[in-house]
Amino acid sequence: MHSRSPLLLLTLPLVALSLACGSGGDLPTGSWHPGGSTTGGNTGGTTGGSGTGSNGESSGGSSSSGGSASTGGSTSSGGGSTSSGGSTSSGSSGASSSGSGSSGSSSSSGGAPAPDLAVTVDNATMSSQLMASNTATVSVAPNGYSGMATLSVASLPTGVTGTFDNATLSLDGSATATAKLTLTTATSATPGPANIEVDAMAAGMTFKTTIALTVESAITVHIPQGVNNMGGTTSNPVTTAFGPYPMKIAEPVGGISASNTVTVYFFNDDTVSHEIHASDDQEGFAHDPGLIAPNSMDKLVRQVNTAGSYNFYLHDQGAPITVGLITIE
Repeated sequence: MHSRSPLLLLTLPLVALSLACGSGGDLPTGSWHPGGSTTGGNTGGTTGGSGTGSNGESSGGSSSSGGSASTGGSTSSGGGSTSSGGSTSSGSSGASSSGSGSSGSSSSSGGAPAPDLAVTVDNATMSSQLMASNTATVSVAPNGYSGMATLSVASLPTGVTGTFDNATLSLDGSATATAKLTLTTATSATPGPANIEVDAMAAGMTFKTTIALTVESAITVHIPQGVNNMGGTTSNPVTTAFGPYPMKIAEPVGGISASNTVTVYFFNDDTVSHEIHASDDQEGFAHDPGLIAPNSMDKLVRQVNTAGSYNFYLHDQGAPITVGLITIE
């Protein structure tokens, strides 16, 4: 009995030593051991996080875009390498295996899509005389956008105005909406070419097209219907029958001359014949050779070659009781 006691005492320390030197996986996480281990590697990793280690340990775990994190981390023994994408690896030396993690995606908040309007005009190139109007139809294709669009014009040359019959369009996402644009050219408009911008604004965004407008150095003066009944006298003549008084016209580009004139036409809108009296033959503003038939253009086309003032009246009335004045400056 007494001879066996020393043997039992010797065996107990050996058992304790064996328990203390078990496999590396039985050590507390984060402890040093040959071959290395990871926090979050052998244990599956943390969701969306990364494992850390020391002395040859690797870090693992990555999160995927779109708002969802992938699970797991990747480890390899002996080198501490990591693999992306949330994969896990075995503890064998130098080898790794991938495992798919879950991913998610996020969408933008609901509501109408951003506008992508297509703006076109049916009369993108036009010429205009002075004191005249031209029209164009503006079309706005919504291309999936539902909401309001406001029309406007920009880059108008001096003396040209633009108005819409409907400047606010309601778009339903599919049907093309239209509006009529009227460009009015005053007698004082600057002759020459200009690009007029047509804009459609929706949700703070502007979509545009252009109209190429050429303002001519020409004017058509109309004799109105019922002009004989307007009640003018020689002491108090009617001055508004033909338009503004005076009609102020800008010189052509490059200056007025015999080769760069201002063209003046007369059209008789009345139901009776009329004749234009004028007395500036040398300057190109001559007297009519005869009557202008009702609803007809005067056969005499006047090419005015000098700046200055030109008076006229209806010669057939016998006196200057219905008068007009053109000034070129």
